[in-house]
Amino acid sequence: MSDFRVVVFDYDGTLFDTRRAIVHCIQRTFAEAGWPSPDVDAIAATVKTGIPLHDTLTALEQRLEGDRGVIEETVGVYRKIYLAEAAPFLRPYLGVIETLQRLHADGIKNLVISNKGSAAILKSLHESGLSSFVDMVFGDEPNLPKKPDPAILTGHILPRYPELRKDQILIVGDTETDILFAKAAGIASCWASYGYGEPERCRELKPDHIITAIEQLPALVRFGHSAHSA
Repeated sequence: MSDFRVVVFDYDGTLFDTRRAIVHCIQRTFAEAGWPSPDVDAIAATVKTGIPLHDTLTALEQRLEGDRGVIEETVGVYRKIYLAEAAPFLRPYLGVIETLQRLHADGIKNLVISNKGSAAILKSLHESGLSSFVDMVFGDEPNLPKKPDPAILTGHILPRYPELRKDQILIVGDTETDILFAKAAGIASCWASYGYGEPERCRELKPDHIITAIEQLPALVRFGHSAHSA
């Protein structure tokens, strides 16, 4: 039997398919700034790594490099656009609602840790009826470490659950950033291979478990084995 008591989910590419929303909002942000719009392939190449928004925007527009003020301003514009316009382009993956509901009913704590802004995550969870099945959300905030830095776990989550052991936590994510995050924290990783991550790179990092659909997760949490061995 597995002894997982907490499941830490990534958001983009793990719980929600946000690709169309991200493309729309990045292109709208660049249009607001009067910059040439990056193409879909260029945006996809940054999204699949799971890096923070600051790094994504800098990778897409060289004039942002080294100019912290302009970067922060651009991030603010993107987040404003995302909150106002992303909803029609967002959808939870098939089976996400049922999976989180089942884990919650089994007494599992569902957490979300993402390099996406907290307000956007909370809004979509509420609008999708998922808020009641998620215990905590840690997004991209000025005072919080970014994945793959494990400090978000060691400094903000483990102190809230003093009785929890590291081997009772499972990190589920779709990109190399999520796997590196789990390894840095010394916690079991589950690669969601249906998401955005680069398959070859993610496999090279040897995640502890692999799922090809979110519906496979309850069996992994309950019995300690995934449908596909890493």
